[in-house]
Amino acid sequence: MMKRKHPPAISAHLAALALLSLWPVSPAEAQAPSATNPQLVPRQPPVSPAPARSEWTVRMSTDVLASAEAEEERPGAAEATAQQRTVRAIQFSKDANSKAYRLRTRFSDGGSEEEWIVSGSHVAERAGKRGYYIVGNETSIARDLSRADFPELAWVEMSHYRGVKTHRGKPAFHFTIPFDDKRLTGDQAQIMDFMRRSDPKATPTKVFKPKLAEVSLYVDAVTQLPMTCNDGLLVRRYTFQQPAEERLQPPAAIVDFLKIRNEALRIRLTPPAGPGAAAAPK
Repeated sequence: MMKRKHPPAISAHLAALALLSLWPVSPAEAQAPSATNPQLVPRQPPVSPAPARSEWTVRMSTDVLASAEAEEERPGAAEATAQQRTVRAIQFSKDANSKAYRLRTRFSDGGSEEEWIVSGSHVAERAGKRGYYIVGNETSIARDLSRADFPELAWVEMSHYRGVKTHRGKPAFHFTIPFDDKRLTGDQAQIMDFMRRSDPKATPTKVFKPKLAEVSLYVDAVTQLPMTCNDGLLVRRYTFQQPAEERLQPPAAIVDFLKIRNEALRIRLTPPAGPGAAAAPK
């Protein structure tokens, strides 16, 4: 007997349902949220951490006034005329078992660089490939990644939840918060601390001058991983890829660099034996 073929639209729908069935959910979550079923609310935490082994890309654009549904990144007027080098995208690779992150950054001038975070140490390569160095904690994203995979979304709480909407063709949980109320992390937090020393009344809006007064975030309603965040300064668009099968391992040169550095630190931090120290047994 000849097998009955499904029409293409039905086959695509069945494939999507099969993929959703692989995501672990509790019985209460078995019904996927939709714009017509807005009573469902996010699980806690509102933004899920990335899986233990995962890869994702964050594309960035200053075109903050573009439609929220814009799929492709479009350089804004400021980017088109700016002479300074800016970050256009960062690809993250994470392996919680090996305590490693790999960051591949792509810049507006076409250049790129690769950095590693290994057991909390942020390792970068010197210009001209002249060896490696440890990025200082005051400027390192290793400090923020030690707390969360998406430190830029540390402000998200259920009090900011605004309901279910369709975003990029998928049901999404929508969150908003006034720019001045958003918890700052990384460089922005350091800049605000510095500015408030000279002006206690300084606000984030006065300092950073966002083009929008409200921060908007869309989170995938099934995975609860971020989709798009627009903070009035930058639009971040998140896409998640299937991680490589092999375990994420830093290059041998970085492993050797860290071994030599850690041994040097151990020797430097080991206190010398005092005058009254007992002689070692023969």
